[in-house]
Amino acid sequence: LLHRLDLKNIPLRCTGKFTGHYWEQVELPDFVRDGLLFCPGNTAPLKSLRRQKVVVCVHSLAFRYLPEAYSRLFRTVYNQLMPKIFRHARAVITVSESEKKYIGEHFPGAKAPVVAVQNGGISAAFRESLVLSQSQKSAADSPYLLFVGSFSRVKNLENVLTALHLLHRDFPKLTLRVVGAKARSFNDLSTKIDEQLRPKIVFEGQINDTVAMIKLYQNAAALVFPSFYEASPLPPIEAMSCGCPVVASDIPSLRERCGNTAEYCRPESPESIATAIAAILSDAQFAEHLRQNGLARAAEFSWERCARETLAVFRNVLSTD
Repeated sequence: LLHRLDLKNIPLRCTGKFTGHYWEQVELPDFVRDGLLFCPGNTAPLKSLRRQKVVVCVHSLAFRYLPEAYSRLFRTVYNQLMPKIFRHARAVITVSESEKKYIGEHFPGAKAPVVAVQNGGISAAFRESLVLSQSQKSAADSPYLLFVGSFSRVKNLENVLTALHLLHRDFPKLTLRVVGAKARSFNDLSTKIDEQLRPKIVFEGQINDTVAMIKLYQNAAALVFPSFYEASPLPPIEAMSCGCPVVASDIPSLRERCGNTAEYCRPESPESIATAIAAILSDAQFAEHLRQNGLARAAEFSWERCARETLAVFRNVLSTD
């Protein structure tokens, strides 16, 4: 990945023999002994926290809200590291105001200042491909819903499948395409799916082709994104950028991300998910309203703004003793 980055002002160097937490906790502190250390992946080396200026980006506290979705080892590591990060880091960046609030609730004794810097929107490469694909947009042969995510319980695919079953009578041609999650068979899911619905569910797997992903967004009747927990997700913004209506969980982080440009549902209720989807499928004018408002909403998010706000945190930390 490092060799693919075309950076003009930032020298890159690979160091160490190991990976993962061992590299972070053992090798990284010996390589970086002074200056400011930015750790963008939720954790930081404990040795560095005590001897130099460290800024950490904490993306999510999902392991606290939905512990059953994570392994015991994962929870143990994070429950040990997080209190020390919030006690010793010079600053903590998180990706939304709602996540900042959660941090305050779970770590009330935190000494590190917490700054919310909202994630950006689509990348420059995505934007370029989107412009080129506008002339290639075509109507799908039959309406389909798009789900972008994993099989993690946090992403709530099982309730989406149940909602599809509820919609089948009124929308018999409706199908579901699942991107990102891989299934060897329907037995990988605990939800029992009627035999008649199985041909209507397509597991696309991981899609790395930007143009192919844009086409899926553009031709979908809606992106269904009813996660139980999110911090500052990208798929709703990608969908809006492509003119795809969004059905999203009525949770604070998605309200913050999508504003009034999504149709909201209760993630724990397949009936609520189905009702939100039906509102879009049965009302072309409402669907167009979501498309137009979504395009405007997506344009509000910028990775340049995210970078500038992050840089401001670095400068503030460097200017203090």
